[in-house]
Amino acid sequence: MAEESQIQHSHSQQQEHFDNKTGDKTGITKPSGQVHRDGDYHRAVHVWIFAESTQQLLLQRRATRKDSRPDLWDISSAGHISAGDSALVTARYFKYSIFISL
Repeated sequence: MAEESQIQHSHSQQQEHFDNKTGDKTGITKPSGQVHRDGDYHRAVHVWIFAESTQQLLLQRRATRKDSRPDLWDISSAGHISAGDSALVTARYFKYSIFISL
């Protein structure tokens, strides 16, 4: 339960931004909605779920309220990496949206 609280808390925080030429951290943070609006470079985790036995790839349809590419088919799950978090912490958050523990 403590891990769940920590993960949910970290995803309400702001996003870290990176220089678009070098990939270095800029030290600037903003809420994730502003990241897409402003076209800032940022870290994200993408999880692809592939069933080897059936050779099927799990896709999801993005919500119509999304600020980028609403109502389109997308990868299994994805999320911004919050400032100070690792990719693994972010990926573990997916168990609350796709009900799969990584």
